Amino acid sequence: MKKRVLFVLQSIIGLALLLTGSVILTSEEVKMVSGLCIGIGAVMLALGIGELIRSFMLSALEDEKFKKIKAVEVNDERNIRIKEKAGHMTAKFMNYALSLFIIALGFMGADKLIIILAAALIVIELILFIFFSNYYSRKM
Repeated sequence: MKKRVLFVLQSIIGLALLLTGSVILTSEEVKMVSGLCIGIGAVMLALGIGELIRSFMLSALEDEKFKKIKAVEVNDERNIRIKEKAGHMTAKFMNYALSLFIIALGFMGADKLIIILAAALIVIELILFIFFSNYYSRKM
């Protein structure tokens, strides 16, 4: 029951932020704050209503059962390996996509600073790969 009250409270706060951003904060000086209120309010409202509906649909026993099944699935070795492989392949394809994007920026005549910032993303990814490889090799 306490969770449902929290979900209702979250929905009310989300609705208040959404209305504040769209009705009260309308001047150009606070346009960024208005957008922030609308975004955060919409997310809080949607999550609050979704969790409230889910709490009515599932009993406490069913909820506990789903949590146990999810815990087993999350810690399953096969699923862990699938996630690792999917993450590696995603990073690999994103390197190619970023490289093509940088080449396209060069052909489009984009500013050199923009091209350098885009190329820095590949360097950051390489540094993160080295860092996490060392971290997990020590941890495991």
